[in-house]
Order: sequence, then structure tokens, then C-alpha cells
Amino acid sequence: MASESIEPGDESFSVALSGYAGPWAGRFAVQWLPEGTLNQHPGILAEQKKTTGKPVKAEGVSYRISAGDHISFQRGKGKDTGATPALPGLKSFVVQHPYVYACNGTDTLYRFHIDNPDNGWNRALYANGAIRKVTLQKLFKHEGRLFAANDADSLFSASLIHGSKEEHLYARALAIEENKEKVVILCMDLCGFNSDFIQDVKRVISKKTGTNENAILINASHTHFVPGTQKWLPWAPHNRYPDVNYLYKVVKPAMVRAAVEATSKMFPADISFGRGTTDIGANRSNGTSKEPYDNAVDVLKVESQDKKKQAVMVLTGCHPVFGTKGIRHFTISSNYPGFMRSAVEKAASTPTLALFMQGCAGDINPKDEPEISGQKLADDVQEVLQSQMTPLSGKISFRMDSLLAPTDPWDKKKTEAFKAENAALGGDMVGERNVAWANLMLKHYEKNTMPASMPIYIQTLNIGQWKLIGLSREVVTEYGLAIKKIWPDQMVSVAGYCNDVSSYLPTERHIRTKVYEGDGSYFWYGQPSAFPLDILDRVVNRIRAKGY
Repeated sequence: MASESIEPGDESFSVALSGYAGPWAGRFAVQWLPEGTLNQHPGILAEQKKTTGKPVKAEGVSYRISAGDHISFQRGKGKDTGATPALPGLKSFVVQHPYVYACNGTDTLYRFHIDNPDNGWNRALYANGAIRKVTLQKLFKHEGRLFAANDADSLFSASLIHGSKEEHLYARALAIEENKEKVVILCMDLCGFNSDFIQDVKRVISKKTGTNENAILINASHTHFVPGTQKWLPWAPHNRYPDVNYLYKVVKPAMVRAAVEATSKMFPADISFGRGTTDIGANRSNGTSKEPYDNAVDVLKVESQDKKKQAVMVLTGCHPVFGTKGIRHFTISSNYPGFMRSAVEKAASTPTLALFMQGCAGDINPKDEPEISGQKLADDVQEVLQSQMTPLSGKISFRMDSLLAPTDPWDKKKTEAFKAENAALGGDMVGERNVAWANLMLKHYEKNTMPASMPIYIQTLNIGQWKLIGLSREVVTEYGLAIKKIWPDQMVSVAGYCNDVSSYLPTERHIRTKVYEGDGSYFWYGQPSAFPLDILDRVVNRIRAKGY
């Protein structure tokens, strides 16, 4: 077992949080902290004097302000040059390669990605009502940190807004081996990820550990309070692409380190499984009814045979979405899973590593704020740990499969009309989303790349008598209930948010009634269409037919 931090740090001067589209101007987990006056910081002044009038150089690229409020950049010895779009009133900039941060005398900090120029200048921070307002006149990069001065030369540092220790973000790994067959489970405090990134991570882990790629299951907790780590092309520009510095300097290395450490420090262990229930969530998609709701709490306990350490992995399905009042809406947090993990670890008499795996949470919201939900879930876990859990024995096996659900896209004419209708709405959030979605679909028509299908990845890990099935996408609660009925007398757990979180996975009910999970959500995710009405039956029948 292993745990690695994925808290963002100085690699990112600003991070846009995932999960909520609103406020449309952005949820940036950063604030300005007062640092006195510029004159009180001779190091910054000396650095400014030394570099005034000279180009800024970073990673082999040279940057400078050019006429017309542009920042020009030159790679290497001039073979590749470029320039940002104009930023009206441009006053100052710094570089955190491959990003350029700039200001223009307003309270907004802007960011530009030189390797993704088509996405233009994006907001990176603004006075959102929860943080200090600073009119930005000068920007400085000093000792790896971002500073800004206003028109009175008051100095401020940019500081990411982290939650409490219990809310910190982790990559946690559990590796289990029996008779030379090995599986690795990675539980990530992320909102989601795309399959191409996950496949890349699995290739690296497989190469370093010898673990079969199909034996590596990666799950996202889906907390809505973390930096974006996947593409969301119909969203506002600052949320369309992941922060590459965070994704590739923090997240990916931590995932690999956790998997490598877990597989390199194996120890003899006894493993047991138990199931309880919880009441932390309720269905949000079925009118006034709070059902259906798969309220199972599945607990895997791994105890070293010398009784000196243990791991406790908890699986239940509930969206980590609450905690949106005031500054909390802009705070980096693992949400209720973090509070649950901390409570489980504190209550244990043996040094314990707690892991959280997200279940079929697509249409399940919590009833309480994250601290309360986390403690309630921890109490439910304790009941399971104190019950007669079932010892696991036998072989380990694994399987990776996919089901290709057909798409039913609108024709080009209907898409163009939809774009025009929504463009007329002006600055409306949903209108802008719909225009971005229509542009994405029209680009598919232009390049003849309209997807004919939407893959659903189905991964199975069999660990003794316990079967863990991991489905991709935001899986609604009915899938867990239906899949477990295939094996009514066996220990079967179903997780969503595994290996790819590229849309919701709804049922006929969601699609017919046009609730968010079945209709509106596919615009946010940039899907070509809704799923076919019988998608639940297709998935369940595929699993039943394959046997897994």
C-alpha cells in the first residue's frame, strides 16, 4: 500500500477547479495575500531592475512585450516564433512555462498557453467576492512564486487556497498478489480523467512494476474541488483543458510513485470483505423521490500478518459536491472522502491507510456538508470493521472489456440552427456552452470525425471470492444495483468513475425524462448524442454474457 500527495503547489500560479461550471467566470483556488510594499522587498526590486527591458527566458523560449499589446515569444534560435493575441492595456507579464501570466490594470489575472494558442487568453483569477480585490499593475516571479503590485506599489503574493489537512489530495495505491498474479488499485482525489491519459499512466506503471495493464484499475473520487485534469471542451475556456503543469508534474508522477511503492513493498497479509449500509446520500434525479439509491458500503480490510499495519478501502456511491458556501467554493479539497479517511485512520488501533473508491454516484448527492458526511460514512465503516467480515482466499484474475454504444448525432443543419439560436442569448452560461458544443460537432462534420460510438470500459478484478467491477463514466446508481443482481449470492462491488470519466452513464429513465444526467450533461461533456434508451440492459447483458 502507498500514499502520495497530489496537492498542487508552486508549479501552478492559479488552478481552475473542476466539477461546477458556475460561476462561469471561473472557480480559481487562489487568493492575494498582502506582503507590505514593494520597497520592503529589495530582492524583488533588484530582480526587477536587473531584468527591465530584457526578454524573459524559460525552457529555451524567450518572451517580450511587443507593439499592440502582444507578448511575442521565440523558441531556440529564432526558427519558431509566435505571439499571443492582444491583451488590451497589457502592463506586465511573467512566465511559468508553458504558461504566460499577464495583467492589464484590472482585478483580473490572465493566462495564455503557448502550446495551445487557439484557446486564447483565459482568466486565471479575479475578484470573485470571496477573495481580496487587487488592481494589478505589475507582476513579478520571485523564488518560484507569483507576486503582484497595485498602483500604490502595495505588494501581494498569489497563494493557492488549500483545505484542512483532512481535505488534502492523494493518490493512494493498493497492490495485491497471490501466486504471482497481481492487481493494482489506484484511488485518486480527482474529478475525472480521459482514457488516453490513463492508458499512458498504466503503460508506465506496467513497465516499472511488471503488472499487466489490464490488472491496473484507476478510480476517481469525483470531488468537485480539485484542479481540472481532463478535457471539457464545451466549458468556459479556462476549464477546457487540464493544467499541464499540475497534470504532468504532480498528478502523473504521484500515480506512478504510489503504484511502484505499493508493488515494491509487498507484505504477507490477510484480506477480508464486509458490507454495510449508509444514509449519506439521496437520489437527485427522480423528482420528489430520493430513490433509487444503492446505499451499500463495501469495505476491504487488508491486515499484515504481523498485525502491525493495515489498509481499509471503502467503496460507496455519492457525489462529493457540497461545501459551496463562501470561500469553500474556491478551496482545494478532497471533500467528504478525505474526512472519512481521516476519521477511519484516527479510530484505528493499528497504523492504517484508508482509501476511498467512488461507486455508482452519478445521480446521488450527499445530504450534509462534507465534514458531517465524512464522519457518518466513517461510523458506518466502523460497523462493518467490527462485524463478522469474510476472509478472502483463492486466486486472483482480471479482465478488461469495452462496449461500444452507438451515437445518434444531430444532422449538420440542425446543429447550425442550434448554434445560431444559442449565440443570440449573449453571455448566458448555457448559451455559451451550447455554442461551444455546436462548434465541436460542426468541426467533426468538417473533418469527417463524428464518433460512431461511445466506449464504456468494463474492468473486473477477482480477488478470491470478491468481485470488483469498475465501469467508466459517471455511472448512476441503478447500474450497481442491477450488476450485483447477476451474482445474488456472491460478494460483488461496482465502482463508477474508473479509467475514463468522459460523460454520464444514465438509464432510460434519465434519458426519457430529460433530466440532467440523461440529457443536458452530454452537452457539457461534448458527446455527439445521448446514449440509446436501452443502455443499462446493454451493459448488464454484456457483463452477464461474458461471465467475467
